[in-house]
Amino acid sequence: MGERTNDSAYRGNERDLYKLELVGLGAPGDRPNVAVLAVGARNEVLHTQEVGEDGNFTLPAEVLKQAQRVVVGASDDKGGVHADAAITYRADEFRAQLQNGTLALAEGTWLRFRFHWVCVSGSVQACKRRPWWYESIVTAATTLARASSVTASALSAPFALATNRASLSTASATLPSRLVPSINDLIAWPFRCAPVCRGSVEVYRRTCCCWPIVFADPRITDLIRDLEVYVQQLPKLPPPKRFPPPPPPPVDPLKTPFFEGGALNELALNAATDLQALRAMPADQAAAYINGRAYLLHRLCHCSQPVRVGTGTLQPDGSFNICWLEPWRLLLPNCYEQYAYVVKQTVGLSTRTIYNGLTAGAWHAAGEHPVLTSYDPLAYTCNETGPGDGSAYVFLDEIGATESHELITPAATGWDRVAAPDDTSGLLFPNVGPGPFFNHRRNLGGGIELTFIFSLGLRDAAIGAHYYRISVCRADALGNPTGARSYYGDGLAWQKVVGADIVPESLGPVTVGTQANLYRIPYSDEAWVGSGRYHAMIDSTKAEFNLPIATDLASPAVHHLVTLEVFDAAGNRLRPLGAPASGQPGTEDAKAFEYRRWFQPGGSVGDDTSPVPFAALTHLFCWDNRVPVADITRLVMNGSASDEECQFLDGPGDSTFAVEYRAYVPDQRFQYAHGISWLRGLNASAANGGIGSLPTPASPGNVGKPPAGPIDSGSNTFAQMLTRLDPPNPPTVLPRCSFAVTLTTYAKTTNGANMNYPFAQETAAFALAID
Repeated sequence: MGERTNDSAYRGNERDLYKLELVGLGAPGDRPNVAVLAVGARNEVLHTQEVGEDGNFTLPAEVLKQAQRVVVGASDDKGGVHADAAITYRADEFRAQLQNGTLALAEGTWLRFRFHWVCVSGSVQACKRRPWWYESIVTAATTLARASSVTASALSAPFALATNRASLSTASATLPSRLVPSINDLIAWPFRCAPVCRGSVEVYRRTCCCWPIVFADPRITDLIRDLEVYVQQLPKLPPPKRFPPPPPPPVDPLKTPFFEGGALNELALNAATDLQALRAMPADQAAAYINGRAYLLHRLCHCSQPVRVGTGTLQPDGSFNICWLEPWRLLLPNCYEQYAYVVKQTVGLSTRTIYNGLTAGAWHAAGEHPVLTSYDPLAYTCNETGPGDGSAYVFLDEIGATESHELITPAATGWDRVAAPDDTSGLLFPNVGPGPFFNHRRNLGGGIELTFIFSLGLRDAAIGAHYYRISVCRADALGNPTGARSYYGDGLAWQKVVGADIVPESLGPVTVGTQANLYRIPYSDEAWVGSGRYHAMIDSTKAEFNLPIATDLASPAVHHLVTLEVFDAAGNRLRPLGAPASGQPGTEDAKAFEYRRWFQPGGSVGDDTSPVPFAALTHLFCWDNRVPVADITRLVMNGSASDEECQFLDGPGDSTFAVEYRAYVPDQRFQYAHGISWLRGLNASAANGGIGSLPTPASPGNVGKPPAGPIDSGSNTFAQMLTRLDPPNPPTVLPRCSFAVTLTTYAKTTNGANMNYPFAQETAAFALAID
């Protein structure tokens, strides 16, 4: 993009400075922000310039010579213009438009450079109807459609208004016709509707130009002909027979034109009735009839193609308010804008359109606050999904004292499984922490306390979550469960204030119905006290969990799947709406709650938890209880190793000392580090030079893990190890002294609460002397 220029008005005989005149502009403060762009042959921006408050802008002559187009429009404050609020000139046209260096724009052109807010609002509800209601609607509409299509084939359109007038009035007065509910009766039938408070709303707009229908308007005949074609295309049920065959399979109402996209299609429902009425009524009544029915009038209007102009989400009360900025738009006389809405709802793994005003032809005027009614049987209302603010949910909160977002767990792919794990899966701390005790990718081990957050909304009558259950199963290489499932079944009690006392209250395990190992959910608004409040403590050292066994040095650590299930007071398993059934024994009910996974630290951008759309909540853990190994196999002098029990090593001051050693954990990923330190004589300290270390460049890698052999450490000289520091006096080299050398191997294993590193040590003693 070219840089802005501030050259003088002329370069020789060529002009650089121009003025933009907005014809009809009032006060200078009303001037919109305008930018001028020069665009080259390859659509590259050669120059951009904001128009000043005085209307002046620069466009270098050499740039104008190279330009293919000049664009003038509303500035987007990013060095460009809004495409829908701009006017484009060919370069030679731009020159031709200039008058003494001034480009004048008519008011109707530059008004589009002004942006203003446009808003729509409304609400969404879903109405639940029984299958018979849908069938009755379809039957009523198709019966009229069949009758209307027969009449249409017998009568020509020009005479339809007068010919059937008597037959319509006679049919409407018969008693049998009133014993069968009409379409209007069915629509007004008592039913229960409720707001939809979870979903997205897409806003579409079109511009229609309509002229009112007048007496003897020839367009009425066109409309009748149009309705005849439309009615003939509607689905028609066969006429009743004296001995009817077995009933056909039930019709899916959403696959008929009457409930397009879950919305009621007024035109389809009323087309047959309207056709009969227009054929029968006097011509002087037809105009008022059509003008009073927008869905008919708009069949005679000229309307543009719908364009999506905005999108938003439903609020907890089922309402929506969607706004966007756009340039002013000028409409011709008898033209106006209409809006249609598409409502989509995501529950579980699927997204479904529950209301489609486009396909239903449901258009609304600007400023109208419509109530969009979905008749989709699979639309979920607020009392089924909750208000959409996550009020009914459960997620894993802490592992020991570690927030669960620090667990590297693959995303769930089923109620009891996750995506294929990698080498980091199931470990704690994906990132290096602020101190040594938060080194990343630590394996778990020992007793692992799990604490969950059960929101109070789970207790609401519509959900009724009362119990939970936790189980453990080994995972295979693909993240699928394998082997037997073990259920947490240890006694668990929390301390609770009862009157003036603090007493333990047992949470479980209990058996309810056919479900065993259930624990009561201790909701947070109860009077719990004490610090030891966890929902399960998985003892990973138990034989069924403690794999690989301690003597197995070759196998990598094993992944385990830890699964949480929720049950109601009757022991029925609960799963989130839209989640596939688990297939486990026992009753399982879909309820309006969510399992969620905490995946990022609190305070991060966006929601810190994400839905888990399955019948249970499963995380993958990697624990390994095998201990680290530290083994000093031999002492090494000048590269020569010895395994004698008592070693007195003497030689020149430049003689070297090292150790041969093994330092490893069975799974190398879980070695934090290893090191070798030495201590001299009595009262050794760093200040007197009595403490030192041998280099271990292989750390934190495994050293000497069988079948590999031990290796030598780095070395120190005898003089280095025997030098005594005594500031301010000069260092003194001792002739001889005893030493201890210690090898320490650290593992990363943690239970999430104790952040210390488990370690193994071995110490050897020896003496050094300088000849």
